[in-house]
Amino acid sequence: MITAAEFKKQITKPLGNKLRVLGFKGSGFQYRMECAEFVFAIGIQASQWGGQCCAEYGIQPKGIPAINGQPIDLNKLTYSQCELRSRLSYKNKGDKWWAFSDDLQKNLAVADEIFALIEQQAMPVFKLFKEDPFVLDRIELKDMSNIYKLVAAKIGGMDLMTTDIRFAWAMAQVYEKRDPKRARQFAAFGMSKLGPKDLFMGRAFFERVLKTEM
Repeated sequence: MITAAEFKKQITKPLGNKLRVLGFKGSGFQYRMECAEFVFAIGIQASQWGGQCCAEYGIQPKGIPAINGQPIDLNKLTYSQCELRSRLSYKNKGDKWWAFSDDLQKNLAVADEIFALIEQQAMPVFKLFKEDPFVLDRIELKDMSNIYKLVAAKIGGMDLMTTDIRFAWAMAQVYEKRDPKRARQFAAFGMSKLGPKDLFMGRAFFERVLKTEM
């Protein structure tokens, strides 16, 4: 069975060429594209056990300046750093994992299948965010009761790979300067979900936002 590195060499040109037609830059397992308010990322993740891979896509609001206290370099952003992330899958069948093959043609077919799912699942979501820079304004506080259903329905059906607390932190970050009142609403929600002893890197941020004067 070939290695992930060998698989990457085989698919990078055909997959990369197709993604560049859509406006992405990158090669190998990492690709990115941006608009005025967001950065979009596509990535392939090799299994730690070897022999197979999955594919993910992500969206990073440019209004979030840092991740876990570390400044973000948007020019080098990868899908794994994005606050909004989702894994490509066949609906109702769980995450899709593709096996590496010793047969070049089978690996090229995998690249085609990954690209097809990117077009079907990721690109409509990216299009929504590109055409509506204030798409996150659609999300109401009541939607936080089920981010995997209610929030997802307002952002193109994206299956979020996050928690309600982390998502509340991201929303508060986005709105801290543009709409402080809205930022406080999400910060209050996040704090309401944290127990007194729960460790969360955003606790201090929530507390600071909640102390901000109207």
